[in-house]
Amino acid sequence: MGTWPPVPPRPPDPPFPPRTPEWPRTPWQPEPRPPATTPSSASAAVVVGTGDWLAERLLEQRVLTLAGELDAEAVNRAVAELALLDATGDGPVRLQLSGVGVDLDGALTLVDALDLVGAPVHATCLGTLTGPAVAVLAVADRRAAGAHATLRLREPRAPRGVPGHEVQAWADEHARQVRRLQERLADACGRPVEQVAADMREGRLLNAAEAREYGLLDADEPAR
Repeated sequence: MGTWPPVPPRPPDPPFPPRTPEWPRTPWQPEPRPPATTPSSASAAVVVGTGDWLAERLLEQRVLTLAGELDAEAVNRAVAELALLDATGDGPVRLQLSGVGVDLDGALTLVDALDLVGAPVHATCLGTLTGPAVAVLAVADRRAAGAHATLRLREPRAPRGVPGHEVQAWADEHARQVRRLQERLADACGRPVEQVAADMREGRLLNAAEAREYGLLDADEPAR
C-alpha cells in the first residue's frame, strides 16, 4: 500500500564530484614571498657592507656612516662609496663616525681615500674613536664631535703571526706606517710629530673640548 502524499524520487548522483573552479592568476597578483631569513646576529643587518636600505638612503643624501670595528671588506666598501659620492656631485660629503675602530692599514687606506676626494668632507665623531681611527676624523675638511665623544690617541699594535724570517721586514714596515700616521695627525692638529708620538705611546684620552684644544676638532661648533 503506497504512502500519501507520494514521495518524489531521489535525483541521481552526479557522475563526478563537484570541483572548485581554479581562476587564473591575475596580472597584479604578486608571487608568493620566500621565507625571510634571520641574520646570525643583531648587528649583522647594520654592518657596513651589507647594502641595507638605510645605508643606501643615507648615501642618497650624501651621508656615509661608519660604525664599530672595520675589517678590510668594510674599509674597501667605504672607499668605493667615497669615490661614488665624489663622482656624483660636488656637494659636501657628511662622514659619520660612530665608535669606529680600525687597524693601521685600514686607517691609512681611508686617509688616502679622503685625500683623493674632491668634494669637501664634513666628519662628525660620536662615541669613542680609538688609535688609528682618530686620523680618519682629523684629516677631514670639517671636523666636529658630539658633546660626549672621546678620542683616544694610541699607538697601533704590530701584526701577529708573522713568519720568523719576515719579522724584521714587517717590523720596519710597521714602524714606517706608524710614522706616517703620526705625521698626518701632527699636520692635521698643528703639533710637533714627537709630541703626537709621545701622546700615542701614553694612550692619551681626550674629551670633545680637549680634542678641540688639541687641534683634532675645529674650533667652531657645528651649525645645528
